[in-house]
Amino acid sequence: MKLYLVQHAEALSKADDPDRPLSPKGQHAAADMAVVLKKANITVEEVVHSGKLRAEQTAIALSMAVLPEISPIMMDGLNPNDSTDHLLHGCEIAGGDLMVVGHMPFVARMAARCLTGDEDGLTVAFEPGSVLCLERVEDDWQLNWMRRPD
Repeated sequence: MKLYLVQHAEALSKADDPDRPLSPKGQHAAADMAVVLKKANITVEEVVHSGKLRAEQTAIALSMAVLPEISPIMMDGLNPNDSTDHLLHGCEIAGGDLMVVGHMPFVARMAARCLTGDEDGLTVAFEPGSVLCLERVEDDWQLNWMRRPD
């Protein structure tokens, strides 16, 4: 199983728009990342997001490349300060590749937990719009690659 952890692309500030949609820069970064993923022939069985507008917009842009026939799904437990337990349990029982679009610090804590067993065991330098690919091999997770927006 591959797990793609994505920090949503750059969003407007709360002062500019309380709903915090993607900024024009974030929209371009998400579209550019979708092109990168499509060229790499990356596909997944499901794309999920936190339900926050910026994560949903990023998920929609990326899903056009990795799962164009199915819309991304809102999933509980992906907000910035949520526990990683729910997602980790889901990964343990899932068989197919999954893309998760969420927020800092959640995505970094999830990466650390998969790789070290401890949410604070590693610092992963996500930037808005970054994609990290982890792969579960038997009972262990390994880091395959990470890509940040250009």
